[in-house]
Amino acid sequence: MSLKLDPALLPALAAFECVARHASFSRAAEEMGVSASALSQSVRSLERRLDVRLLARTTRRVGLTEEGAAMLDGVREGLAQLGGALDTVEHSRSQPAGMVRITLPRMAFARFFLPRLGEFSARYPEVGVEFALDDHLVDLVAEGFDVGVRMGEQIAADMVALPLGPVTRLVTVAAPAYFAQRPVPDSPDALAGHECSRYRYATSGRLSRWLFQRDGQPLEVDVSGRYIINDLAAEIDLARSGLALVQTVESMVAEDLRSGRLVPVLDAYALPLGSLYLYFPSRVNMPPRLRVFIDHFKAAVP
Repeated sequence: MSLKLDPALLPALAAFECVARHASFSRAAEEMGVSASALSQSVRSLERRLDVRLLARTTRRVGLTEEGAAMLDGVREGLAQLGGALDTVEHSRSQPAGMVRITLPRMAFARFFLPRLGEFSARYPEVGVEFALDDHLVDLVAEGFDVGVRMGEQIAADMVALPLGPVTRLVTVAAPAYFAQRPVPDSPDALAGHECSRYRYATSGRLSRWLFQRDGQPLEVDVSGRYIINDLAAEIDLARSGLALVQTVESMVAEDLRSGRLVPVLDAYALPLGSLYLYFPSRVNMPPRLRVFIDHFKAAVP
C-alpha cells in the first residue's frame, strides 16, 4: 500500500530527522525548543502512522533501524527542498525579484512606460516585466496579471486604482493633408461624407460610435468610412498618413498635436473622459517587485 504525504506529518518528520541527526532525544528537543517527552511522542505517532519502527531506543542511546536509515535520506532531501522554497520566498520579500505581468493599451506603453523602462531595469535588475499589449478589458486575477492600465470607468469597483495621467478628452483629429481636398467639419452633423475611421471592439466585435458632448450633454454619432480597425495605435497611424479622420484619446496624440503633425477638429464638442489608471487587486502582502514597479511608474506622472 502506498502512503500519501499528509501535511500534518511534517512536524513529526522534522522531529525524526532532528533526533536521528543528534542520536539523542534530549539534544534534539533542545534544538527544537520542546520537551524530550513531547518529541518522543511525536516520533512514536509517526511510527504508528507508518506502521514501522524507525528508531532503536535504549536507555543510553538512540539509533536508526534499517527502515529508519532508508527513510532518513528522503526526509532530509524533502526538508531541504522545503527550506530552499522558504528561503526563496524570504529573499523575494526583502529583495525585488521575479516577473511583473501587466496588461495595458499599446499607446499607454509608449507614452507612460517605455520612456522610463530602462531606468527601472537598471535600478531593479532582478525584476522582469511582461507587457501584454491589448485594448480590451482583462480580468487580472483570472488571466494571471499583477497589474493593468485602463480608463477609470472600465475598472471594477473592488480594484485598487491609481491615476496614471491627467484628465483627458476624446478628440477628433486628422493630418493637415487630409483637409487639402475636404472641408473642415464645424459640427458633428457635418461628418457625413467624411472618411471616418471606425474601431471594432475585440470582445464584443461591435463597431464604435463616435462620442461628443453638446452643451454638456453626451452625443453619439454614427459615422461612415472605408476603414475599420481594431488597434488604437494603428488607428492613429491612419490619421497621421492623411487617410482618415480619427477619434482617439487626447493624451495619446498630445505630441502630434503640439508638433502640428495632427490637427484637432470639433474641439468644442470634445468629450471629457477622465484619467488612465494603474489598477491591481490588493495592497495586502504585495510582492516587492510589484510595489517598486508601481512606485516607479506612478512617479513618472507629472
